[in-house]
Amino acid sequence: MASLTLEEIHLKIESLAQNVFEAKGAELIELKVGGHKNDVHIEITADKPSGGITIRECAILNKSLVAAIEQENLLPPEIFSLELSSPGLDRSLVTRRDFMRVKAQELYFWLNEPILGKKEIQGVLSEVGESTLTIEASGKKQLSIPLSSIIKGTLVI
Repeated sequence: MASLTLEEIHLKIESLAQNVFEAKGAELIELKVGGHKNDVHIEITADKPSGGITIRECAILNKSLVAAIEQENLLPPEIFSLELSSPGLDRSLVTRRDFMRVKAQELYFWLNEPILGKKEIQGVLSEVGESTLTIEASGKKQLSIPLSSIIKGTLVI
């Protein structure tokens, strides 16, 4: 493996990816860097701020990031592999940014404290505030859910 530790590689890849993705209108969602013997495996999940990144856009980001890694001489091409994908429809939604991407879509929420006596709620996400989400639940009820109460949300597929 290169003279860098996996942690150092992770930090450098993260910085490169953020710059490359920002220039292409995308965001880094998740980054994993692992190694085995002399090989480095990089797994990246990316999306657009509004959600809905395409396979073609993932391929462009992949090629652009590989080119940036090679241009920076961060890793020799023969020792690393890069896998870049979209978050997928079944990805857990946890952060405010996650919820911004799925506004106006139907979600299922798991909560750490009950709202209206329930720890699981389904509804259409109508608003994303700084610390709360507003959903339209069954019966056209508007419910406010504190982000701090959400264990996770998922798209209803």
